[in-house]
Amino acid sequence: MTASQLDSKLRQIERGAFLLRYLSVGLAAALLLPSFANAQAPSVPNSAAPDAFQARMVLALSDADMVPSAYIDGRLGPAVGTDALSVLSFDQRSVAPRVASVAVTNSVAGPPAAVAATPDGRYAIVIETLVARPADGADVGLGNLAPGRTISVVDLSDPAAPRVAQTVTGPALADSVSISHDGSLVAIAVNPDGDGVETPLWLYRFAEGRLDEGRAVSVPGWTAGHRLMGAEFHPTRPLLALLDWTGRAVRFVDVDPATFELSMFGNPVEVENYPFLIRFTPDGNYLLANAAYADVAPRGLPYRPQPGSLVSIRLDARRDAAGVPQNLVAARSEVGVVPEGLAISPDGRFAVTVNLEGTTPAWGDPARTRYASLSLVRIDPTNGGLATVRTFPFDGMLPESAVFDATGELLIVANYGDLDNPSASGTVDLWRLVEPDYASRTALVRTRTAVPVQRGVHTLVVVR
Repeated sequence: MTASQLDSKLRQIERGAFLLRYLSVGLAAALLLPSFANAQAPSVPNSAAPDAFQARMVLALSDADMVPSAYIDGRLGPAVGTDALSVLSFDQRSVAPRVASVAVTNSVAGPPAAVAATPDGRYAIVIETLVARPADGADVGLGNLAPGRTISVVDLSDPAAPRVAQTVTGPALADSVSISHDGSLVAIAVNPDGDGVETPLWLYRFAEGRLDEGRAVSVPGWTAGHRLMGAEFHPTRPLLALLDWTGRAVRFVDVDPATFELSMFGNPVEVENYPFLIRFTPDGNYLLANAAYADVAPRGLPYRPQPGSLVSIRLDARRDAAGVPQNLVAARSEVGVVPEGLAISPDGRFAVTVNLEGTTPAWGDPARTRYASLSLVRIDPTNGGLATVRTFPFDGMLPESAVFDATGELLIVANYGDLDNPSASGTVDLWRLVEPDYASRTALVRTRTAVPVQRGVHTLVVVR
């Protein structure tokens, strides 16, 4: 056999090997097809477009009074519009929502928990941490805005025309609001720099779209002057998780709906530095708490906080000798820098932290980053285990909140404004959770859908 004949023969063998590999892969894929076809897919309308958000509404609360850098230099920046609650309603078939808004005074100064919706989606309750800037738009400085007291009840029965149905005067400097599983109780956490010095918790009854006069309640074992960053109702019973920001701990209390008497449910649980938000898993077995570490930085300039964390706490993990519930930390996972927002998928398998990164400093500040990020974390519902899949940077500014749709495959993220234009609107951006058949490729993907809302969007609530 000549050299040219040998070379030709080798090429034929290589082509045959390639064809065999190709057919083998194709055959394997064909054999796998039935398993995909038989997999249980989320229930969505037959005519739904790809990326059609499966929820009735998303509420997006915007504070129009300040740019993010006001936290650092105190300057509010250009005045743009008025505070608003935007209502995005979905037909669950098309991607673009219908958007309506109503003027509601609110503030971004607290955690992203300034609005809550009743379980039936009929009403939203909005708190005001700081009052609005002067009507003429004057930049009086963040430190000169007075503590807010207004609590607003918004009627959502017609999502195309939301309206403020009631306003009441509440405690000064409210930090967060939560509504009980049956919609009958409202809990408001109050800052000690306002009316939350002796006791930081106020409870209200809510019926037929109306709040009663409410009152401050005594919290067992609470240290006067500590800041209650959040009070979050359990998804199935009148139990509250109370986030002690000063003491870096979470305590659980049962609420007597008739008397408002609180009793400890088990032991307090220590959490990590600069805790900001708490959320129960859908089954109520675990509480997740983020830690921003915003007041800790490694050596060197410019100032740069270290990565944050997420912890899971098992309620009633075991009983002690006296039969008292023991609440225990189940797991911890590292996430992105300054994680303020926190969302949990409806099946309880994933959490997403919404990370400010370095988007708070002013334009031109060398410490400012040109990206924010989302961290995707797997949750093991059987033991509360946490495993961070990855942190996904994106072009965004001061994102503080996110919500999942009913399928758990789509996510809406609040984007406070534009990195380069302090007067530009905010947006609510649609993301997709992609979970291929091999775990290493699980990812969050930002879609092209971004819905403009009033600048300063900071708290999202989903009504499924």
